[in-house]
Amino acid sequence: MNTQQHNKITIGVLIGVMVFQALCLAWESMNGGVVTHHFLMRKDLPGVSNWWGLVILPVLVLCTSYSIKKRAANHAGGHSKFYRNVCIAFSAMLLVSVAQSTVFSLGYHEVAMFVLLGLILAALVFPLHRLECVLGYVLGSTFFTGPAMPFVGVVIFSVVSVLVHLCIKPLISKGIRSRKEALPR
Repeated sequence: MNTQQHNKITIGVLIGVMVFQALCLAWESMNGGVVTHHFLMRKDLPGVSNWWGLVILPVLVLCTSYSIKKRAANHAGGHSKFYRNVCIAFSAMLLVSVAQSTVFSLGYHEVAMFVLLGLILAALVFPLHRLECVLGYVLGSTFFTGPAMPFVGVVIFSVVSVLVHLCIKPLISKGIRSRKEALPR
């Protein structure tokens, strides 16, 4: 995929996400007002309005696009496989987020927590800190909870993913390589 194609896709996704967020806000406005989520679900504490989605989602789309473009440039091998993997990661997180949000909105809060715990465990194996995963997760729950609140969940499993994939795994592989080099031949 060349730069022009990448930019066209980015602009298309950006416009689609902004229209989607605007429609969600319009729907909320016509059904009791735009929701503000308060910390610890207490109205006496500060809250985060769903209006922030007009900033959060476009910035997240642009950061994701930049990250994908940068990783694709550094990726050795077939670009079609790379982009397919990006689409799979985005789609998987989108589906998980929609399922989690649906279950939560139906009142099964414990099941939604188990999904979050499952994501934390999945972050030990899969690089869920990548921005396409973050965008998929946030976008998937935008209709139900707005885009601001999913960042709490994203922070939790992204920190685990970063620690495992960028800190712990390199240390382990470095130790294994050192041990192999130290063995007598």
